[in-house]
Amino acid sequence: MANRNKNIEVEIKETTNQSDALTELEVLVKNKVIGTVRQPLDEQVAVSYKSEKEMTAKTIDEGIQMIIAEYNLHDQ
Repeated sequence: MANRNKNIEVEIKETTNQSDALTELEVLVKNKVIGTVRQPLDEQVAVSYKSEKEMTAKTIDEGIQMIIAEYNLHDQ
């Protein structure tokens, strides 16, 4: 049996560590942080999941998609 698609509201917020040399964003679902995306100036994007697993991505958008995919697979 197939599950129905559920609409999930995802929120992306800048953290207090945000600066000219660092872009850091939190990805939230239902006001709970499910991961962070961090990119120092001209470097790869570091993706941190709430399970404390870390990976790298080419772009910030790709990092956000990775966090949402992990959430959909394991935490929903």
